[in-house]
Amino acid sequence: MRRIRGRLRLDVRARGGRLIARRTGGNAVLRGGAELVARRLSGLDAQPISAVGVGFGVEAADAGASALTPPADSSVPAAALSTAVTPDDVTVRTDRPDAVLLSLATVFHPTVTLTDVTEAGLFGGDRLYNQVAFEPVTLDVGQDVTFFWEIDFPYGH
Repeated sequence: MRRIRGRLRLDVRARGGRLIARRTGGNAVLRGGAELVARRLSGLDAQPISAVGVGFGVEAADAGASALTPPADSSVPAAALSTAVTPDDVTVRTDRPDAVLLSLATVFHPTVTLTDVTEAGLFGGDRLYNQVAFEPVTLDVGQDVTFFWEIDFPYGH
């Protein structure tokens, strides 16, 4: 049985556009993500992917995880850990012979310094769709942090 597969590339750029860090990782679809897709298909829930969030977990999340790991510094506001995804950020390719490809590219502008970010995830409302763990990276105010996500939805035999 072929499964939904995804991958993330995170690019951190300084003011002026110079690439200062890149992280990549494989995507783990979580139970909440499977529920999100099932609810969309059944018409029970119209919530699309609405945000990208960052976290501080150092391992792949358990399939039942419903949140990313918060920072150790409890003074970091929750709003500083995510950015909205707009319909213009998403592209769907249907020309592949065995999978539909969803591509997402959205830019996150840190409002506070986030030290040792090690995970990212996509949210549909309050449902965590997936999680990707990667090597630690510090995100600073003034940087452009671009999340490039590709998710394959296989079809056929």
